[in-house]
Amino acid sequence: MYANVFIALCAFSQVLLTQLLFHIPYTFDSVSYLVFVPVATFVQYNIQRGYMVSHYNLGTERSQWLHKNKRIMLYTNIVGLVILLCLCNSLSWTSIIIMVVAEVISSFYYLPPFNLRKYGYIKPFLISAVWAVSCVVVPLVENNMMDPPTHATSYYFIAAQFLFIAVLCMAFDIKDASVDFAGGVYTYANVLGERFTKVLCSVMLAGSFVCRWFFDPRLALFFLFSLSATLLVTLLSTDKKHAFYFYLAVDGMLILQLIVASLSFVV
Repeated sequence: MYANVFIALCAFSQVLLTQLLFHIPYTFDSVSYLVFVPVATFVQYNIQRGYMVSHYNLGTERSQWLHKNKRIMLYTNIVGLVILLCLCNSLSWTSIIIMVVAEVISSFYYLPPFNLRKYGYIKPFLISAVWAVSCVVVPLVENNMMDPPTHATSYYFIAAQFLFIAVLCMAFDIKDASVDFAGGVYTYANVLGERFTKVLCSVMLAGSFVCRWFFDPRLALFFLFSLSATLLVTLLSTDKKHAFYFYLAVDGMLILQLIVASLSFVV
């Protein structure tokens, strides 16, 4: 559950990053969405990780904890769903539809017969698309900042975040390379190799920097620090690293982005 809380905090930081960079005013609606996304993330990860527990992996430390505390997780999920239903009143129907689609895709990621997770080559991009839509697109839609003529640079930022988050997902594929392969999930890491995956991640981070440059050249220089840190933790990723490395160091890059962006307004 601690990892679920941390990833929810990461989601919070990504929405806040969008609101900060696009100077979205802090109204009741924008703050409501700032709460909505981390709560939705926490509930989704709770359900996903609870659902993945089976007699095949019950011997693992995480599965044993989830099995032992399943009642607590059920109660927190119910509370979370009630909060989400209340917060929906602050969203437009367009955003609600977008979020429902994103949640459905997130659920299909692990639910049979869809189990989108098994499509290893598109898995990183599927996850990054859901995050980019939830944390960037919806706040921009809610504030009418997606109109191409007047807000063309918005699309560069969306692309930058999409590539950035896809890299983090690929780092997790490196962690799960052998487990995925044994389960019939073929990813870049376990088919084309760890080195190829890291080279691909480097290219994608370079693409993310270019998109940020077109979005805001000055800001791109600040983001260069977080992108460099992301490259470092990705290059250091191996399937021998402890899970905490990925939950804290890799996912932590999402929070580092917010810190770097905040500093850009101070300096």
